[in-house]
Amino acid sequence: MYSLASNLKGQPIISLQTGQPVGWIDQPVLNMANLEVVAFTCRAPHRPHLVLVARDIRQFAADCLIVDDEDELTEPGDIVRLKSNLANSYSPIGKRVLADTGRRLGSVEDYSINLESSRVQRLYVRRPLWRTWFSSSLIIDRTQIIDVTPEQIIVRDATMTESVIAPDTLPEIHP
Repeated sequence: MYSLASNLKGQPIISLQTGQPVGWIDQPVLNMANLEVVAFTCRAPHRPHLVLVARDIRQFAADCLIVDDEDELTEPGDIVRLKSNLANSYSPIGKRVLADTGRRLGSVEDYSINLESSRVQRLYVRRPLWRTWFSSSLIIDRTQIIDVTPEQIIVRDATMTESVIAPDTLPEIHP
């Protein structure tokens, strides 16, 4: 199952024990090295800054996340192994996307997450204004991503430089 990161914001976190909401998702916390969702920042009544580790999620439903109980929501300082990810708080939204040839493709306006593997699956890139004449947006799969830096994302260029059919393999046309 896939979900846009923008659609996750505000999703309720439901406790399996009580069946009641224990908090709401704010945004994914990504590991920049492999674009994996390691946690979600969230809020709960009377506790505005909490973290839900991705592996503590029991199930992603269409309209909520399900956890065992409200103890899965923890203070950011209590999770030592995610300290650097939480401090850096990497988000691809707004980052420049460049082809490996150096051509600027646009900037990331949203991304989809594979909820089963907790990885960013696709980037939705807003094209520069002068390129929107030909196409308004660009979808880049994770297999095309070469490098991720704090300022930009470099992807494999999909432009073909050689002809697809060699001239000697063209069919003969008889009048």
